Amino acid sequence: MAPEFGIGDWLWMITSFMVVICLMVATLFMIKRMAPGIHGAGGKRLIISDVQHLGARQKLFVIQFNGDELLVGQSAQGMTLLGTWNAEQLSVAHPDADQTLLESGASPGSQQPATFQSFFNQLIKRQKD
Repeated sequence: MAPEFGIGDWLWMITSFMVVICLMVATLFMIKRMAPGIHGAGGKRLIISDVQHLGARQKLFVIQFNGDELLVGQSAQGMTLLGTWNAEQLSVAHPDADQTLLESGASPGSQQPATFQSFFNQLIKRQKD
């Protein structure tokens, strides 16, 4: 003999379910809002602007921090700072890079390796000096 559920029992279950869902959404919102971490929006100072995968456990990161850009390499052994440069100096060195990209009709992804290559060459040249 199965117990019968009335309309009051169904309303109670639906209300309880909705309260649980609302609490889960509120918890996720608070975790995202209060968790320390790397966030790119909302006036945060640390932005990962580009990631290049080199191998199974190797990556290059271009990180923007307080107007500077950092090139960081990650491997299985750890992370290494490969170089830093000021983003304003790069925009002065290549003032028409964005305009050239727009005029050529190329997608931003197709231009990034050449731009990254020029940044990397400048970094190497600076370390040799």
